[in-house]
Amino acid sequence: MLEIIRGRQVPQKQSIMEAVWRFRHQCFVDELGWEALRQSDGRERDAFDTQSTIHLVLTEENEVVGYSRLLPTMKPHLLSHLYPELIGEESYPRGRQVFEWGRCATARHVRHVRGIATADVLMTAVLEFLVFSKIETVIIQTNPALVKMIRRRGYRLEVLREPILYEGEPVMVIAAYPSFRLLQQHRKAYGIDQSLLSVPSRPSRSSAITDTSQRTEEGSGSWAGAE
Repeated sequence: MLEIIRGRQVPQKQSIMEAVWRFRHQCFVDELGWEALRQSDGRERDAFDTQSTIHLVLTEENEVVGYSRLLPTMKPHLLSHLYPELIGEESYPRGRQVFEWGRCATARHVRHVRGIATADVLMTAVLEFLVFSKIETVIIQTNPALVKMIRRRGYRLEVLREPILYEGEPVMVIAAYPSFRLLQQHRKAYGIDQSLLSVPSRPSRSSAITDTSQRTEEGSGSWAGAE
């Protein structure tokens, strides 16, 4: 189940957010080696975890097994305030329904959730949230390999900046456009026939996920690479 935690709810969700900070540190620092993010307390947080941040937390049996973060482009976000050189002089979409999507990862030791690759469950749940929140566009800065993966998942993409070398690694900026049709395709492919979202404003519904032998080539294990 994907739990949606908005920045203003963090004090009330402190227990799960503590697990999120440690999950992020494990994924991005210990596993991916982003040493600039290392903290002595093992909790990865930054200046962009604010009252406006949307945390999308995939849990299974009370364990955080996947995570994504959405930052509103009407507020400071990574591309505007931390990595503006990635976009250079190019313009990019901003607005109330445009968010920066990053910090996306799944637990390496939990390869499947109820018979479906954890990455596929996370990506479908995030897509569901984007569609039903009427988010029109997500901005992503990541490496070309992950751009290919997102394209294979069916997103309509626009390349905003071709790959440039950043700290020795190729990084590019794209805009991706979610749609209800794409959500239907994901649900059909993975045998998901009910909502994956746990929304605080209405009673939570347990997800009904049927076992399926269908897998995507990138579906197993971790998906971590977007800033």
